[in-house]
Amino acid sequence: MPTPRNDPEVTLQEKDRGELPHQALIQLSLEHRQIIDLVYYHGKTIKECAQILGIPAATVQTRVFYARKKLADS
Repeated sequence: MPTPRNDPEVTLQEKDRGELPHQALIQLSLEHRQIIDLVYYHGKTIKECAQILGIPAATVQTRVFYARKKLADS
C-alpha cells in the first residue's frame, strides 16, 4: 500500500502548490516583487525597506498595499 508521501498525485499537488506563489510573484512589477521579498521573505519592517531601497516609508506602504492587492487578484 503506497504511503501518502510516495503517492504520485500527492507529489504533483505539492509541486503545483509550490508553483502558485512563484507564478503570482513573476506577474508583479520589479518594485512590487522587491517589497514582497523584503517584507515577507526577509522579515524587514517598513522602515527597514525604506532604508534599503532609499525611498520614503509611505512609498513602501503603498507598494505593499498594491502588491498584496495584485496577488489577491491573481
